[in-house]
Amino acid sequence: MVRAAEYIPLGLEGQVIVLKRQKSERRRIILGGFIVLVLIVTIPLILFVGGRSWPPKASTTVAVSSFRGGATISAINDKVVLMHKTGHSVIYDRIPIQFVEPRPDIPNRLIYSDVSLQMANFSVVDALANLTDFLSQSPISSDEYYRLQTAHQNGDNVAPTKTGWTLDRFKFAPLTTHAWKTYPNASWYITVDGDSHLMWSTLLRWLERYFDRPESNAWYLGYDEVGSRESSEFFAHGGAGYAMSRALVEALHKGDPDGIKFNRDSHFEETICGDCALGTVIAHLPGRNGHTDAGGDVFHHDGLDKLIFRPRLWHTYVLSLHHNTPDQLNYLRQWEKRFLPTIPEWDGVRQCDVLYGLTPAFLRNPLQAYLRAVAAVNNSTHSDEDADAARQELARLNRTVIQPAWKADQVDRWECNAACMNRNGGQMTAEVCDRACDSHKNCYGWQLSQSSCFLALNGFRIGSPEDPKSQISTAWRLDRIADLETAMPCSDLDFRWAADERGHGLKAGKSDQLNTGLDQRWIVPNRTSVANKDGHGASWNRTTPWILPQGPYQPKGTEASNKGEAKNQTNT
Repeated sequence: MVRAAEYIPLGLEGQVIVLKRQKSERRRIILGGFIVLVLIVTIPLILFVGGRSWPPKASTTVAVSSFRGGATISAINDKVVLMHKTGHSVIYDRIPIQFVEPRPDIPNRLIYSDVSLQMANFSVVDALANLTDFLSQSPISSDEYYRLQTAHQNGDNVAPTKTGWTLDRFKFAPLTTHAWKTYPNASWYITVDGDSHLMWSTLLRWLERYFDRPESNAWYLGYDEVGSRESSEFFAHGGAGYAMSRALVEALHKGDPDGIKFNRDSHFEETICGDCALGTVIAHLPGRNGHTDAGGDVFHHDGLDKLIFRPRLWHTYVLSLHHNTPDQLNYLRQWEKRFLPTIPEWDGVRQCDVLYGLTPAFLRNPLQAYLRAVAAVNNSTHSDEDADAARQELARLNRTVIQPAWKADQVDRWECNAACMNRNGGQMTAEVCDRACDSHKNCYGWQLSQSSCFLALNGFRIGSPEDPKSQISTAWRLDRIADLETAMPCSDLDFRWAADERGHGLKAGKSDQLNTGLDQRWIVPNRTSVANKDGHGASWNRTTPWILPQGPYQPKGTEASNKGEAKNQTNT
């Protein structure tokens, strides 16, 4: 088990509060003796009256009792450190909801901000406390830091500013150093923004299954984002969350055990975003090529409204969602707590689970009704009255859900131009837009305004409310979603296991979420039976790694064969 080292947190003075001794020890002795006497008299009486009902049986409703099925606490949970990064101007809007619930499945949690304070039983570490000399080279950031410090000392409310984001970039390196020095024997260090939600148990199973030897392999995992249009160096998006193995963190501190050089690397001053700068620093380590090692399709740098639901990602893990309000963070966690105990221990949260469990009621309810009707038709014969009733019920339901004043950024969007409109009726109406969707077999919905009709091809998003004055409506085709569900049932354990056998987001480099070509060539995969595997198939007993990190892989002499194996797995 990983235990915290004796390391004084940044920004805390390490003061020890010594309670004053009672003036009268005699009074305490008398009181203690009286309590003992009462217990000696009452316990036999209770035993006599209550028989064997005393002592009461230990409660079975302990905190860990809800961690069943897919929520079962992972064997590596105490080897993982979770770092929440936030800022003082937004900390009270983001952090309390993350810590209001006891989480025995996340034993090693740290909070980093730009002001040191105590929040319930958790210390908020000032990640910048030892960097004032470096901050002085950026007057705007330095002024913001001292503004926050002064406001906190004076008990003033602090309003968020754009400058706070520029200050944020300096936290990435020192929080990494602090977490490593606090938990030097951890296997993984996970960093995430305060407004992000991690599907924690799913994340741990992903790490445990696919990434070998984090103590010696330098893994850098996350949503692969490009630093700039001219740059060939990518980085793991901080809002989506990213994971660094112990070997990578140690490499960042090689010859620099206290992080003096690392924390003051010029890239953090020259680059506006800290996750970009961190990615550049990692890219310059020996053996790196500028990309993350994996994670592009499973870490998400936006929220539920922009999550892309695609056929080829239908059973893919969802490890994180970003840009959540406090009520959304609570909503995500409460759903996760209900859902995880219903799936096997080897399983995790998939995209189709998120669709059916977290979409707004105006879409979720009619979608579930439509799916039930489709299942009733498919499960009935064509000769009995039940079959006729099932087909009549399906015909009665609307195949399209239209939501006014709602906008969903279209996936692989295709505009129905004037010629398209003329072919389908000539007017910019919902009926015409829906007929245009009919002509594209991969159309999952559309977006209509006064002047345009855009089709969502190869996938769809949920979207979010829009100003009614914009007169924008969004529609989802339930029949197309039902076809997808019929071909690859979300709850089918064989399909879920087959996705695990192929691997989740194991391709190094840029995410494929926006790659239309992959969807056009994609076909429904074969099922892989989980029968007689007890949740542990052949892939759990692999003798070769799923993939390799970009750095040298030890022991020497095995690189060629391992790379061939890794290539075969990631291309499936």
